[in-house]
Amino acid sequence: MNYHLLYNRILLGMILLCLQSCSNFLETKPDTKLAIPNTFEDCQALLDGYGTVNMGYPYVGELCADNFLINEENWSSLGDYEDRMLYIWDKETSPIITQWASPYQTVFIANQVLSILKELPAGNRREQLEGASYFYRAYALFSLAEIFAPVPKKDGSNADLPALPYRTSPNVEEKSVRVHLKDYFDLLLQDLEQAENLLPLTNGLPSRPTKTAAAALLSRIYLYMQEYDKALLYANKALAQNSKLMDYNMLRPYEESPFKQFNEEVIFQAISTGTYTYYYTVWKVAPDFLQSYADHDLRKNLLFMENEDNTYSFKGNYDGEFNQAPFSGLAVDELILTKAECLVRSNQISEALTSLNSLLEKRYRRDTFEPITTQDPSQLLQIILEERRKELVMRQRRWPDLKRLNLNSQTAKTLKRQMGNKEYQLLPNDPFYTFLIPQEIINNSSLSQTIR
Repeated sequence: MNYHLLYNRILLGMILLCLQSCSNFLETKPDTKLAIPNTFEDCQALLDGYGTVNMGYPYVGELCADNFLINEENWSSLGDYEDRMLYIWDKETSPIITQWASPYQTVFIANQVLSILKELPAGNRREQLEGASYFYRAYALFSLAEIFAPVPKKDGSNADLPALPYRTSPNVEEKSVRVHLKDYFDLLLQDLEQAENLLPLTNGLPSRPTKTAAAALLSRIYLYMQEYDKALLYANKALAQNSKLMDYNMLRPYEESPFKQFNEEVIFQAISTGTYTYYYTVWKVAPDFLQSYADHDLRKNLLFMENEDNTYSFKGNYDGEFNQAPFSGLAVDELILTKAECLVRSNQISEALTSLNSLLEKRYRRDTFEPITTQDPSQLLQIILEERRKELVMRQRRWPDLKRLNLNSQTAKTLKRQMGNKEYQLLPNDPFYTFLIPQEIINNSSLSQTIR
């Protein structure tokens, strides 16, 4: 089998699918003469398509969060109109189509593989490929939910709001509908529970999902849903298999890319769509955020580089590349911070301190770190949330964190931008936190636009 040809043919099908928003796009039908994959090897080749299933996840959340700034000159010259308007939280602008289409390409591949596997013999290989497919589908659809759907409220008061299409079939002629928010997240959790049961503990490189990755993603989703007991349960499951942390003292802060791809903290490898907006001469660290790093905090010089104009730009990509496509996968440090947050929320102060300090001692210059010792739950929670912001910068975590934390007045935050003489504000729980579906999708499908 020519896998390069196979991949290109499947990619054509994905493009048709995504342009039509998983619905009928200009009544275009796929070419029935295309080769149909039908073996385990074909399925593995599809799931190993790194350029699709591990890349292209949404970046616009980080664009609209509060860690970075763009000055007026750079902002006015941004090539992408959508990025320019979303940066100032324009409520009429939707993201570029790739923010929607790329994750749905992954969903198409996962569904295609699951469809093929139904006709293949049962056994370990089939189970492993099924588990990977369920994982990829859930990973892609959750990345979309963080951007295009409301954050679920723990009391269920917004359960009936429309979420997104939850595609479970590769049939591009099957009409897509927006399911209710509760149903959408129930399906996510169902997919991942199946993935965790079916996947192996090890699966080669971190670009392939494992049982540990499924548990880590379940922890991420439950944290987003404010189900802190379950987020803790799955964080502990994942950390029982991998709790390795890099000692930042061993890294070289003056290298252009201090972190290596597939470093020991990475549980699942994924990166976001690249954008020129994140180019280092444009995308500058917010001064107040930069100042939150202590003098002996090694992250300041490992995550950021100083520019000639005394500003700072991001360089600490866990993907190991100095580019504009940041890491958005799953890693040990995120799990440790999730564990610490969930522990303090259940008033397990000593355990929360142990978890937090185990991370921070690897992030401070040797012999300078002083462990956090506060016994006040509110103060400790605030410290953990601040450390989460500092540790997971440009990892596509800040926007979903803002969404869930805004639901509580104690942790809600108003965002502000200054552009020339005009100030812009984004209030907690503003409808803007749920992005509009790209207009091309609305124009060429039966999907309804998000109501603001």
